[in-house]
Amino acid sequence: MTRRRGVSAVFGTAILVSLSISLPAQRAVVTRSVFIEAAGADDQLLTDLTAADLQVTENGVPRSVVRVTPGSTPMRIVLMVDSSNPVLPLMNSFKTALGAFADALPPVHEVTFISSGGQIRVRTPPSRDRDQLRAEAQNFAPQGGANAFLDTMLEADRRFLKTAPEFWPVFVIITTDNGENYREPDVPSYNAFMTDLRARSGAVHAVIVQGKRTGPVSVFITNLTENVPGSLSIINTDNSLPAKLREIAVQLADDHHKMRGRYEVAFDGDPKIVQPVIAVAITREGGRVLMSVRRPF
Repeated sequence: MTRRRGVSAVFGTAILVSLSISLPAQRAVVTRSVFIEAAGADDQLLTDLTAADLQVTENGVPRSVVRVTPGSTPMRIVLMVDSSNPVLPLMNSFKTALGAFADALPPVHEVTFISSGGQIRVRTPPSRDRDQLRAEAQNFAPQGGANAFLDTMLEADRRFLKTAPEFWPVFVIITTDNGENYREPDVPSYNAFMTDLRARSGAVHAVIVQGKRTGPVSVFITNLTENVPGSLSIINTDNSLPAKLREIAVQLADDHHKMRGRYEVAFDGDPKIVQPVIAVAITREGGRVLMSVRRPF
């Protein structure tokens, strides 16, 4: 089963996990992004926009533009792979799938390969070196222990995505879920992460190899892909895993291609506004703007 996910035309309230939840503390400002296609009076696409050309309002209030960058900026992809005990009998499929992903992904994008067995392990730093990625894929082996899924995802985001705002942030997740859970999940930290990744216009593509029982891993990933653009595939056997990873790589390439000629406009928003109505206008005479809160569009 595969589902493509997106977000609505405004920043709506997230559908949060059905557990005991408290909202994260709010910052004074939050950086939000929208995506635009701009044309001049002659209907030709504009390719030289700067912050001075744009006016952004949030609920009618002018906002400061933080940056204007090409919408087709390269992705930085966290390839996050379960390396806990249940992966051992699936090793051949996991290695083949990782190789298929490396082969199909365009070279312009950076990938950091991490695993989540027991604790986070960085197998490759962010890089466009596909030979290194293929070599680590062939050397992949389970670390044992439980799947430290949430801790690994949060730390990977802090270390590799939030520190590189010039990239399009993407998670590609391969994980098992047999319903194992050894401690209470940190729901508030998850909620803060999900809300922030959505504000940064990230994407999440995930494949879950599920057992007869499921646990927090499936709950978190399902919720994440319902609130952040991307896709979710749930499979019961590992035979289709290589094809799924190849499909994700092709989808990422297609999403990136669709953003050619468009821009990301980042601005300082008010975190107290749950459903901001955002408008972007161009100051050039006769110019027009097509806007979306998601990419691609």
